[in-house]
Amino acid sequence: MKITLYKTNKNICAVFFILFSLYSLKAQVNNTKIKDGTVSTGPEKAKPGAIFELESNNKGMLTSRLTTAQRDAIPVANLTDGLLIFNTTTGCFDYWSQIQNIWLSICGTLPPAVFEITTAQCSAVQAFGSYAVGAMLIASNYLTVPVTVSQPGVYTISATTTNGYYFGSSGTFPTAGTYTLNLPGTGTPNNGYVVPDPGDQVNIVLNGKTSSCVPYIFISKPDVDYVINCGVINPLGNYYIGIPLTSSNKITVSISPSVLGFWSMNTNTVNGYSFSGTGTFTDLTPNQTIELLGTGTPDASGTNNFNLVSNATTQATASCNGIPITVQAVAYTIDCGTATQNGTYMQDVPLTALNTITLPINVTATGKTTITTTTANGISFTSGLVNLSALGAQNITLTGSGTPTASGTTALTVSGTPGAVATCGLNVTIAPQPVTYTTNCAGITTAGSYAPGVAMLPANTMTVPVNVTYVGAYSITTNTVNGISFSASGTFSATGSQNVILTATGTPISGGTFSYAITANSTNGSTACNKSVTFVFRTMKVLGLGDGMYQPGTAGTGDASRAILASTANFSPTGTFQVQSITIINGGSNQGTTLKNLINTNNIDIIVIGYNYLPSAASITILNDFVQNKKGVLIHSQENDSSGAASLINTICGSSTAVVSGTGTTYTNPVLNVSDPILQGPFGTITGFNLGSDVNNSYYVTGLPANVTNLSTQNGNATRIFSFKHNTLGYVYVGDSGWTAGTVSNTSTTTWPAKFASTGQPLSKAYDSGITVYNSIMYANAVAWAIKYVQDNINSSYVLP
Repeated sequence: MKITLYKTNKNICAVFFILFSLYSLKAQVNNTKIKDGTVSTGPEKAKPGAIFELESNNKGMLTSRLTTAQRDAIPVANLTDGLLIFNTTTGCFDYWSQIQNIWLSICGTLPPAVFEITTAQCSAVQAFGSYAVGAMLIASNYLTVPVTVSQPGVYTISATTTNGYYFGSSGTFPTAGTYTLNLPGTGTPNNGYVVPDPGDQVNIVLNGKTSSCVPYIFISKPDVDYVINCGVINPLGNYYIGIPLTSSNKITVSISPSVLGFWSMNTNTVNGYSFSGTGTFTDLTPNQTIELLGTGTPDASGTNNFNLVSNATTQATASCNGIPITVQAVAYTIDCGTATQNGTYMQDVPLTALNTITLPINVTATGKTTITTTTANGISFTSGLVNLSALGAQNITLTGSGTPTASGTTALTVSGTPGAVATCGLNVTIAPQPVTYTTNCAGITTAGSYAPGVAMLPANTMTVPVNVTYVGAYSITTNTVNGISFSASGTFSATGSQNVILTATGTPISGGTFSYAITANSTNGSTACNKSVTFVFRTMKVLGLGDGMYQPGTAGTGDASRAILASTANFSPTGTFQVQSITIINGGSNQGTTLKNLINTNNIDIIVIGYNYLPSAASITILNDFVQNKKGVLIHSQENDSSGAASLINTICGSSTAVVSGTGTTYTNPVLNVSDPILQGPFGTITGFNLGSDVNNSYYVTGLPANVTNLSTQNGNATRIFSFKHNTLGYVYVGDSGWTAGTVSNTSTTTWPAKFASTGQPLSKAYDSGITVYNSIMYANAVAWAIKYVQDNINSSYVLP
């Protein structure tokens, strides 16, 4: 029967359609994209050219699944062009083609055909052509197979034998019905048969399904005859467990032919492998050597005996028994010298699956083996049963078990059974158990003196109380802060409470209180502490400008403006505020270039302006440069020159709105309730108290910018500021040039409001109308603030131009 192939356009159908009921769309949109939680990109439309797109990293789209019968039951009225289903009968996507009026597969062809060879048709299967051992199939060798098609579509049919040849064909059934297919043959028969043997069984497969129709093809045996010399059979190649035989695995056989023709020989299958060969004798030369190639994979080691059979007419002299082939037993060498220790090993800590040894070996014969070590120091290693399935160098992992009881080097002997050529030794390093202790943070103390610029001595120590629960080497250190650090190391030889003394090293950079973080090497987490160490501030240079007792440079030792700064009870390494010392320099009434030279030559840190110093325009520029660029501190009090005072204030504050005014006689000025180190300093808190004016002519300021903090007002008038401090610069203003005037014994309630003790410590003073004033305390606090500001900010290398 002539078969006509049905062709279709191979158009790939892009019909991944919009899923309904996912969203309720009340209006048309340009296109739609649906994502799931595996896609993190932001909202976006579908790809250009697509009205609908799905996006996921681990999910697909699932469409309707129908059998062929269910598909064909869809009413014709419902068959819309492009309708898509997944056909569970054929395992393909199908879609309805309106033009062709047929269901097509997704690739544009018919789906796989459904067809069979009926019982009646099976008897009509026929092989055409002649078939003989060693004769290659040609065009005249084909198989006719009648089939009945119930579902048109593409088909593949094969008819196979185990004798070196087969038949096959493929194509398309355009409609249901009966067909006769011609399957061309390929190959060369290796073995023949003698009647009544039916011949080779032919297994027919229709689109992957085996047919129950099994015809036979008779192969004629050749008349070849020969004698096999069973004593001259030699095996070649090496044979290993689990390694497939190659072209080097064969046996040679000595043959003496007596009748020319096609020959075929093979052995039985033993231990997973066998040998076979075919050829044609073209001459009668005796003792010819032929080769039988091996195939298969040996399963076990040992000697295997094979039986050889052939297609010779005289079988008595053309078969052999007991041909020995040896499969080698597993064999390998161990290289302990380059073994690698993996994982963490610690005394008294059990080994886990992470504790392994990577052991290099060289396999000379494959097979199964177990590699183990001896047990020492409570530990051992083993590979378990492993299959060495490849020849050559490779690594084997030995997994550890047990708990090491001691630190140091543990020597182990490695052996393998069966197969290891020899044993070898390797060393495993066990780390000591880390020391364990806790620290008593509250009990930490320091010893020695700490001053900026003074190198640490052995007397500078930090004592840390600890409680040891596991002895061993310890290390306790601090971070480096302000140029110094503390550290100690050693070995705890006993458990219990004890002290560790850390020694300081380095040279402090500046004064102040600094916190040191203490860390320890204990495996116990309760070891981190913090300890504060106070360093005195460096020597400060104070320049006084003005006359008499009103500025520290011209004041006597019994005057407040000098005595408070000079008192070691106030400012010294052991005073209320720790500073190495204060050097007081008298600037008098110097202005302009002379003032600038005083500042540069003496590298001034702090300037105090007192009574009768009225800065010129040039001096205002210099003082502003000192505050703005050198980052020094200016404590400014000025009267009798309101415009000059306002000019200096506006220049430093970067404003033009501040106005300075005088009020005549004013004695008390309330301190505001604000948070500021001048009001809450080391010499006391004066928030809510009062400051006193000296005699008369006090000033107040209005129109101050937002970059200052008001400290006190005049007579409680919130708009009249008696004292303020710049928020970021080192600048303080007080509206009375005599606010630091005072002596130990003066008791006047209208003059000299700065009182102090005979030791120089600042005191409050009973003043006008029974009100107490705190000028001395504010003065001392202001100097303490100024020292810290200078320590942190001043540019000592800056030279005023």
